[in-house]
Amino acid sequence: MNEVQDLKNVLDKVEKKIIAASKIYGAMNFAFWLAAMLGYYILYPLFNGSIAFTVIYWPVAFGLAIFFSIKISRMIVNIERKSSSKGFGALLGISWSIGAVVGWVVVPSINLGVNSQSSLAMGFLVFITLSIFGMWLTFKMYKIEAMEILPSFLVPAFGIPFSAIMNEEAMAWAGFVVAIGFTLTILWYLYSAFKNIGGFHAEGSREE
Repeated sequence: MNEVQDLKNVLDKVEKKIIAASKIYGAMNFAFWLAAMLGYYILYPLFNGSIAFTVIYWPVAFGLAIFFSIKISRMIVNIERKSSSKGFGALLGISWSIGAVVGWVVVPSINLGVNSQSSLAMGFLVFITLSIFGMWLTFKMYKIEAMEILPSFLVPAFGIPFSAIMNEEAMAWAGFVVAIGFTLTILWYLYSAFKNIGGFHAEGSREE
């Protein structure tokens, strides 16, 4: 009987470590996107706000993100097993494609903001909100636990109406809104990972 209990305890610990690894994977993905976005804001003025820079920068960043995600996911059995299901990658691609079209094309073209900058900021926040919301729905569909990503699209969604009334600083403000949402998601992922690799019990005592 003790042997069965010992085996159960070992399997329990292994499962927790796998879950923790998947949470760290999620945090690393959002950390990459946060770095990519902040890099864009740093380089953008150096290219005098060139549209060509934007057109080149984001496809390269997106390609690197996909490569980075694949490399990391191969190390994580739990994520690899679930995300290898047919249609998973296609649904993620569709969510980002819809977000890009609505956010970068439709919203700026109908000029809902007080000026072009505020309309562009609205489009940026709509892009992030729709794309990551689509990711979250895909995770739910494939029964992948991903409550941690809620701030990454709820915070930008909250900022959309405020960006409509901003002036020249609208895009910079929108960038900080997204950065806060991503940072909260990273912190939540790391907290979840910590809990699963021997952090604290719900009542606050350390695991032995």
